[in-house]
Amino acid sequence: MRILSISFPLPNVAIDNYNPLTAPNYNDYDALIIDPAGIDRVVREVIDEGKEFEAFDGRPVLNVPGSATVAGIAEQLRRRLEETRRLLEAGGLVVVFGRPDAFQHGVVGFEGCDRYHWLPAPGGMSWSTPWLRAGEGKTVRIADEHHPMSAVLREFRSEVGWRAWFDERQAEFRRHGRPIALGGSGVPIAAEFEVLGGRVVFIPAMSESYGTPRTNLAQALVDACRQMAGVDTGTEAPYWVRSVAVPGLEQVEAELEEAAAAEAAARERLAAVQERHDALARHRGLLWKDGPGFGDAARAALQALGFAVVSRPGEPLAVQSEDVLAFVELESASGQVVEWPYIRLQRRIEAELLAGRPAPRGLIIANGYRDREPEQRSGELSDPLIRACENYRYALVTARTLFELVRRALGGADDAALLGMRRRLLNGAGLLEAPKLLGLEDEGAPETGPIF
Repeated sequence: MRILSISFPLPNVAIDNYNPLTAPNYNDYDALIIDPAGIDRVVREVIDEGKEFEAFDGRPVLNVPGSATVAGIAEQLRRRLEETRRLLEAGGLVVVFGRPDAFQHGVVGFEGCDRYHWLPAPGGMSWSTPWLRAGEGKTVRIADEHHPMSAVLREFRSEVGWRAWFDERQAEFRRHGRPIALGGSGVPIAAEFEVLGGRVVFIPAMSESYGTPRTNLAQALVDACRQMAGVDTGTEAPYWVRSVAVPGLEQVEAELEEAAAAEAAARERLAAVQERHDALARHRGLLWKDGPGFGDAARAALQALGFAVVSRPGEPLAVQSEDVLAFVELESASGQVVEWPYIRLQRRIEAELLAGRPAPRGLIIANGYRDREPEQRSGELSDPLIRACENYRYALVTARTLFELVRRALGGADDAALLGMRRRLLNGAGLLEAPKLLGLEDEGAPETGPIF
């Protein structure tokens, strides 16, 4: 479990300590522990004392509008609301040291900055008066013995100096709040709220102790957070426990080891079968996918035919066979495919010529009316696209045609048959149909010799 503590340093390997100006995204963690008074403190240090802080991305934090090189205070503080919202929506936990609300003036671009601007509240409530009121006291009475935070408050009762309390007479508090501890007059000084699918827990403020007391408090808070999240605290049993005999346990332990080994073998087999399944099922994407999914399917199809993909990830697709390079353009559309893939291919080849390099071959794979069944896709390619490919001698195939070639390859086509398919694709001009690419229209023609 990853825990972030803001403005309340807690020495523990499970906790990362930052202030609200330097911290990474709150929603990068499972739980957040925060002292709202730290917002006042760090803002005043920048504005009044000129103290320098560095944002998590390395930019200096100044009281100016944010830019690419400077992080503004307002920018750093405002973003925390969305981060906390996402943390809670994911079922996360926020632990707050209760303080009365207060405004922090002088922040450029954020004149309404207050201690709780970053924390969503339950419907009908806010973290200010009349629901959360200022107050001082030392008395702590546990109201919910079963709450994980009650153990923290009981163990560190001497460290508590509460500074705020909830008004239990307010209907919204009674509806949303679950009191954990009470002050001397019975007012709630610790409470839990369900907010956006997560939990917000207010506990009393703690004194600024150091050394062993702070280390022990940090571990107690970690244990409480883990309990609230349903995470095992990880306490190991003493070494002597395994030597204590329990009738029948040794036999069950042996069965457990055998079952675990069988499960591991089954998982390994499942992973291998799943990998083969995904590799084959990917080819169906030729017939219906769009964008990167269609690109992955086309790339896998060309590799199944024996082409080598020579373009790097993120670059336009390029393949090679027998030292012949071909640029490939892809287009998948819910309607008719028009001449855009031809235009992109033409520009790529012209760029090669202008750079003084030989012109590669051109191949366009188009998938029109991708939402229809393959047999119902008449007219999926526009006439201008077909004519342009004929004139410039670019090979044009539909995704359905390429899919038929892949099925032939997966069905056991030998190396000579695959070589013939690749040569016909590289030598073709205009719209190529499956019978021609499979060699059914020119059976008996030699497939040897140079391509050009």
